[in-house]
Amino acid sequence: MKKEDILRRYQCGERNFRQIDLSRVVLCRENLPQIDFSQTILTQANLQSINLTQALLIEADLTEACLEKAILFQASMQLSNLSQAVLSQADLREVNLSEALLYQASLRKSQLYKANLSQSILQRAFMREANLNDAILSEANLQQANLMNAELIGADLSGANLEGAFLLEANLTGANLEGANLNRAVLTGAIMPDGSIYK
Repeated sequence: MKKEDILRRYQCGERNFRQIDLSRVVLCRENLPQIDFSQTILTQANLQSINLTQALLIEADLTEACLEKAILFQASMQLSNLSQAVLSQADLREVNLSEALLYQASLRKSQLYKANLSQSILQRAFMREANLNDAILSEANLQQANLMNAELIGADLSGANLEGAFLLEANLTGANLEGANLNRAVLTGAIMPDGSIYK
């Protein structure tokens, strides 16, 4: 399916674009709120600055997709594959990414306020300066993730695997770290849950 077909059908009121192969599609800056891309193949798609507010992307394949500055507010993305995807400066507030695969994804300066990332795989993800305030990261795999200068105020990291993660100068004020694995994590300058600064 071509870009023009998607836009024409969307303008006619259609929202169901499930299980379609849209690999390498270019939909930059398009407005497609509440569209259903569940189980759709969007590998290497260019979705820069797209508006996907409240969209359904459950089990979608977004491997190596570009979602820089995309708006995904309250999107449902459970079990989606975002390995090596670029989500820098994306609006991911209140998104559901539970059990999603975000291996080596770039989330620099992304807004993940109140996002659900429980049981997601964020190994080696680049999340420097990301806003993860009040996010749910329980039982997430954050091994070797880069969370330098990230905001994690009130975040739920219970049972999370942060082995070897970089948390330099991250703000963990009020965060829940119960049962979290912090082996070999780098916490220099981080503000700990109790407000103290790790030295």
